[in-house]
Amino acid sequence: MVTFKPLFCRIKYLRAVLITLFISMFMVGPVLAVEITSQEQAEKLIGEISKRIDGNRGDAALFVQRGAVYFKLRDFDSAVEDYTRAIKINDKLDQAWFGRGMAQARLGYIDEGIADLSVFIKRNPNSSLAYTKRGVRYLWKGDKESARKDLTRAVDLDPNNAEAHDDLGVVLAQAGKYREAIAHFRLTVRLDPTYQKGHHNLAMALYVVEKDELALARVNIAQKLDPDARNTLLLKSEILNAMGRVAEAGKLKDEAMFLQEGNWSERAPIE
Repeated sequence: MVTFKPLFCRIKYLRAVLITLFISMFMVGPVLAVEITSQEQAEKLIGEISKRIDGNRGDAALFVQRGAVYFKLRDFDSAVEDYTRAIKINDKLDQAWFGRGMAQARLGYIDEGIADLSVFIKRNPNSSLAYTKRGVRYLWKGDKESARKDLTRAVDLDPNNAEAHDDLGVVLAQAGKYREAIAHFRLTVRLDPTYQKGHHNLAMALYVVEKDELALARVNIAQKLDPDARNTLLLKSEILNAMGRVAEAGKLKDEAMFLQEGNWSERAPIE
């Protein structure tokens, strides 16, 4: 015999299912002494560092510096190569392990990336950032318990780590603990009001628990911070549709379909 859930339960279930349709991205930047604002600037910096390397190929720190620029350019293969050279020259250089761990995972070598970050964490047990990055990589491989432990440790070490609160919120949302997730997302955007993905995630979680007005207000902030964020526009379309504003929702969805996905980045789905 087939039984049907009451309408309210079915709507709530469909909302929870829709959460898998949106990907929330967590951005990362390598540790650099110089802020890079353009590809031209990055390529110029690579040239300058390369000349210094040619004059002193035994300086591991120079390979780390160039690896960080390659990472910024999303040339992860070159970044891994430079970090590996640095480690061969001086395996005590912690930043080389951190950088290679970041880059390897971005190439799909998640276990190798976790292993490198674990070396860094063993030597730097109070690094909230390192626990955050390793936690995200555990999420990528589906090890949600290890991710939760790392991200919890990250916020314990630094309660003002907005990124860690956002990522921990993702873990909690994946476990269906939306109200706990909302608390972390709220803290994320309180700590960093410019954190677009935090606003996006908060809107998504509010939508799942049927706080549509609050979700719309929050997704509007996310949209203002990044008007061309395709996933944010699609989320807003779903929220508007749930509020009965079907024509607006359809128009927004059509607009979103013409936008490109953002550059691949630190990301984890809320399921």
